[in-house]
Amino acid sequence: MQLKHTKILFSLFSIIFLFSCSNKSIPSSAKVNYLTSRDGTITMRAIGTGENQQAAIADAEKNAFEVLFFRGLPESEQKIALIGTNEIEEKQKHQTYFDKFYKDQRYKTFLMSSVPTANATNIKGGSKNIAVDVKINVTALRKDLEQNNVIRKFGY
Repeated sequence: MQLKHTKILFSLFSIIFLFSCSNKSIPSSAKVNYLTSRDGTITMRAIGTGENQQAAIADAEKNAFEVLFFRGLPESEQKIALIGTNEIEEKQKHQTYFDKFYKDQRYKTFLMSSVPTANATNIKGGSKNIAVDVKINVTALRKDLEQNNVIRKFGY
């Protein structure tokens, strides 16, 4: 009887563990890699996930901005985060800016190009994954962050 209860408990904990692991998302920084930078722009390869190809492309674009804002890109001219590393605090402090930036798609005004490297691939659950080469005007983005008091001007 004791052995049977032990097996049931073990099975229950195994199932809970598997579900908790499968719901973990990959951080944005793992989905974005630096490609090149030139004349105030930066080009990255970003991975996006969505219900369809367009949603996956939009997710890749957002991942690229998130990395610039809160992580920085080693080996690039933007090694440190544009805004800061405390993502939750910064997003709460500047909620109006980020709502307009993402929900109203203001981020697209800083995109110089967004080119899928291949067709979207199907993943578990019916979603699609896609790699996109994203080129962002970092100079204009930085100026916009300064004008909206999200960051201070350099040197002040």
